[in-house]
Amino acid sequence: MNWTITAPVLSHGKNYRFEPVTNKHHETIIKYCMSKDNTGLVLYMQDMLKSLCTDCTLNIEQLPVIDQVFLLIRLRSISIGTRVDLVIDQETNDDKKSTYKASLVEVQKSINKYYLQPINICDESTGLTITMHYTNEWFNPSIKSYIRSISVADKKMFANQLTGEQIDKILDQLSTKAAKQLTKTRDQLEESINQMVFVKLPDKEYDINMGHDEYTHMLRVLYSESLNNFIELMYVFVKILNMQLSDVMKLTPSDTQMYYQMFVKETNEREKANKELSSKQSQGRDVPSFS
Repeated sequence: MNWTITAPVLSHGKNYRFEPVTNKHHETIIKYCMSKDNTGLVLYMQDMLKSLCTDCTLNIEQLPVIDQVFLLIRLRSISIGTRVDLVIDQETNDDKKSTYKASLVEVQKSINKYYLQPINICDESTGLTITMHYTNEWFNPSIKSYIRSISVADKKMFANQLTGEQIDKILDQLSTKAAKQLTKTRDQLEESINQMVFVKLPDKEYDINMGHDEYTHMLRVLYSESLNNFIELMYVFVKILNMQLSDVMKLTPSDTQMYYQMFVKETNEREKANKELSSKQSQGRDVPSFS
């Protein structure tokens, strides 16, 4: 049995098991992060989550986007590391930058703190009950994407089983009061995301919070790395440590860094020992002079 990671799907209220992110995944993510292809980046992340989840019944695309982001943060924190360095330009000096460390453990706590459960809207004039939750659309979400189900009497219809046209017809029947409540609830859900802290800035009067328009930028911050640095690291393992590239690609980035640091430590200790030995041999060859 392979090692797996436990990660909660917040909207389901239960844990699922995922295999860790490997160097093979990380290399592809880095390449997407270097491009401006936000759609490609999201599609790859979703495909990666599907392939890593041990439960094939979990429909990643239907999960709220904030749930998907939470899973990616969770996998990143365990497979790569719990800290992320964020460089920010100073407001008073364009040439000066400050580096802040984001704790992904704290980010997950903040998401859990402000995460809202589904909200029901009851329309007395039609007898309809509409259940709303976070959108599952990454880009320009419509208000329909916040609807999870529509109930009337004892009949419950899930939004993913209805066409957009069918939902539009149902929404057209709503009273003005219920329609306004729909918009208000959408805004309430988005505001809860805006309260989730991504990076704390102790020396400023504000923090960097999450937001729907910032999701793809956040993914780049979480997973981005210099492709040159990645290739150089793979070169060390293949050419110097004589490992097969296919085997290195199966390692997690965190394990790779640990092995690399051990290699650097052993190399430094060996060089130090060789210098000390060389120094002793040099002193032993010194011949005293006679005056």
